[in-house]
Amino acid sequence: MKVKSILLSASALLIAGAVSAQSKVTSGGEKHVLVEEGTGTWCQWCPDGAQVIQERIEPYGVNANYPKAIIASFHNGSSDKMKLTGDPFNSNEASGGTGYIAGFPMGTVDRAPYPTNIGLSRGSWPGATGARAALTPTFDVSMVCLWDSVTRVISIKIKAKALAAATGNYRINGYIVEDSISSGLGSGYTQTSAIGLNNPGSMSASGSPSWFIGKGLSLASPTVYSHMDVVRKILATAGGNGIWGDTAFTNPAVGDSIERSYTYTIPATINGSTCYPKYTKVIGMVQKYGATTADRAIENCIEAKVRLMWKTLPSTNVASLEPMQDIQVYPNPASSRIVVKGMLQNPSDVTVAIYNVLGQQVFANEYKAGSSMFGEFISVDNLSNGVYFVNITNEGGTVTKQFTVNR
Repeated sequence: MKVKSILLSASALLIAGAVSAQSKVTSGGEKHVLVEEGTGTWCQWCPDGAQVIQERIEPYGVNANYPKAIIASFHNGSSDKMKLTGDPFNSNEASGGTGYIAGFPMGTVDRAPYPTNIGLSRGSWPGATGARAALTPTFDVSMVCLWDSVTRVISIKIKAKALAAATGNYRINGYIVEDSISSGLGSGYTQTSAIGLNNPGSMSASGSPSWFIGKGLSLASPTVYSHMDVVRKILATAGGNGIWGDTAFTNPAVGDSIERSYTYTIPATINGSTCYPKYTKVIGMVQKYGATTADRAIENCIEAKVRLMWKTLPSTNVASLEPMQDIQVYPNPASSRIVVKGMLQNPSDVTVAIYNVLGQQVFANEYKAGSSMFGEFISVDNLSNGVYFVNITNEGGTVTKQFTVNR
């Protein structure tokens, strides 16, 4: 499932059609925002950070705002089995980390000041995401990925292209990210939560009632909590731990581009957690590298699901691809608007049509998709209460989703 708290349900994908094409994702001249979260299984308030991300940023709640936000969660703590060696994001600069995190849960939004702080408490994440999302991007980021299902190797090429002249040094980086790591796997995975114990009537920093009221100190049940967007590998090698990326540009002119190549073998298991390709994502980014950490913002980024990539068939070596992946329609039920969001194999036009239970079309529109991450808001103010079906079509493939209007 796509949610950290799997108290929420998700609809199954109904994807029709397949195409053979290069597995390339691109930011397509659009600004994508990287939200990096510091979290840990020991952190009793970190489940609320997860709720803020889901309800206000990623999101699934009624406050859906940023369909093009990309999430990366870095775990911390000696007992947390999802922590990266050296803790490169959460630790201080003297230890080789960013120095942005002063407590948990905290995070950064494009590692840019908002308004003056880079390390932000969870309540500030949505506002900072909105501020960054409104910017005109200075770089495009694209990725080409090859997934070999026999060797379990992902071959990745990340390309950055300057859309405007820029001054300074810029770097390329990439993350391997895993979803749906169950809190019920045992020691090192079980999330703790003080919310239900100490604050039975607490509100989340998202502005909604907490999802975890009454769930107890230990969120050990696999039906209650899953760790999402967990960074398993930093691809870049610069600086040892790679958190600052690999050298790319100095004072790039418009149109300058550069590419870096990486490989990663997905283990059959990672620290005891079964790692399936369908739960694995790749994030590619271009980031500034100033003299101080206050001048090292993420300029742009893009994300791909491993199941969106090529599947190399040993007998024919022919790729079979689906034109769309991870299509979501939320909130459900809806009162005033819905978000239609997903990943496109080819960032071309997308048609969205809504039908009532009688099969009558009540809405249709075509959207120009420049980016591989598709996301649009659609008003349902003129629809009566009831059940509706959404057809999302791209390059001959159609996904059908159901939602309810209820005011």
